[in-house]
Amino acid sequence: MATNSGGIGRRLLGDARASRMFPVQAFHSMGEGLFAVSLVGSLFFNVSVDAARPRILLYLAITMAPFAVLAPLIGPVIDKFKGGHRAILILSIGGRAAMALLLATQLKTLLLYPQAFVMVVLAKVYGVARNALVPSLVDDRDHLVVVNSHLARVGAVAGVIAAVGGIGILELGGAGWVLRAGAVCYGLGAIAASRLPPHRAPDAITGSPVVEATEMHGPGVLAATKGMAGIRMATGFTVFHVGFTLKSAGEPSLLIGSVVGMTALGGFAGTFVAPRLRRRWDPQLMITASLLLVALVASVAALRFHASTALALGAALGLAGSVGRRAFDGVVQVEAPHTQRGQAFAGLETRLEVAWVIGALIAVIARAPDWLGLLLLTTGLGLLSADRLIGRWTASHLPLASTRVAVPLRLLETAEAVAAQGDRQQAVLVALAAADALATIEALPTDEIASLRRRAIEASASNNQEVEDQLIREVHELVIQAVK
Repeated sequence: MATNSGGIGRRLLGDARASRMFPVQAFHSMGEGLFAVSLVGSLFFNVSVDAARPRILLYLAITMAPFAVLAPLIGPVIDKFKGGHRAILILSIGGRAAMALLLATQLKTLLLYPQAFVMVVLAKVYGVARNALVPSLVDDRDHLVVVNSHLARVGAVAGVIAAVGGIGILELGGAGWVLRAGAVCYGLGAIAASRLPPHRAPDAITGSPVVEATEMHGPGVLAATKGMAGIRMATGFTVFHVGFTLKSAGEPSLLIGSVVGMTALGGFAGTFVAPRLRRRWDPQLMITASLLLVALVASVAALRFHASTALALGAALGLAGSVGRRAFDGVVQVEAPHTQRGQAFAGLETRLEVAWVIGALIAVIARAPDWLGLLLLTTGLGLLSADRLIGRWTASHLPLASTRVAVPLRLLETAEAVAAQGDRQQAVLVALAAADALATIEALPTDEIASLRRRAIEASASNNQEVEDQLIREVHELVIQAVK
């Protein structure tokens, strides 16, 4: 039986150990879908549009404000909790189960907002802990793409199923019972997480803080973050703009729920489309194509907004978000491989969440007509896409120095790792190699390179560790200036 189970797991997720994340992701996504339906029902469906706006504004303001504080806290805690990623996963899902039960009794009080905020924070903790844990469950790192894609599909399908069921529960028993059903799903997810194998420490050496900061602020990562933030902002704006428009027109709750379902289905389709696009396009082009897709469908919907175009726009948002996310993760993994997983994912997720909230706030505050809001959406995404295409064309006509700077950067990272192991003389030699590689790009003065070498020889002869550390810092500064 165990052998068959392992074979099934390898076929599903590419690795038998990682297959144990299958039920965890499924139950958590079901809880997420029910939680979303309950919030929409309590904040939106059961009151008029004018009454719903203040409630939503308060909710968005409360959930957005503390993210700047949470970003530097969540990631380091998860990274320093050695071997405890599974425990954090269990606590985050179990905590959501408990909060969902409390929230079910507080939907009509002001306690709704701080409790909903705790739910959002725990969701972010889950996401960061899961991203940090999955690589330790994979025996072959080549399976990581397969694992992440399949887990995304599991989450999309489970979320759609739960959302559809949640709409039925909402109509029959109200938002409170939807939350109770969500609590059950979260509880099952916590039980499934307790069956995950223990965390295995990564076998790679973490990069230095200087290298990590340089990688996370490289042009590729920044461009990908800006593009993905545009997709997330468009999603937040469209969800509330389309929701208010349909509700003002007297459309049934089922249609609004169907738009949300189409978004989830589009995200599911994106897990199949993204790997195929990646064979032909680079990740940055995939992000640009995702922005253009939403802009195109939004322009059609602006010409004539009705149920069909609303559903098409929802599907386009889901597809673009899924494809863009796969591409975004690819850029970060390739261009910033030495960053601490927890801190990197926490910081990036926070920026993307804030972008979503800003888009939602614009929709709620603007109260624009359906055609005007969609026209503004089309214009914004079109301008962002044009900026990315122009930047891509400009970069293709610039010298290759900016791309070749990766060589001295990697040498510098190696020097840091060697110095951390106590061999400073060898570290200085590698740092000098980084300076030589940089000289071929930046045309550094020969006397500056000669001075570095002379001081390195003197420091080696006298075993002067302070001078050796100073030499490595000076090469740091040279490399960082080249990156900027």
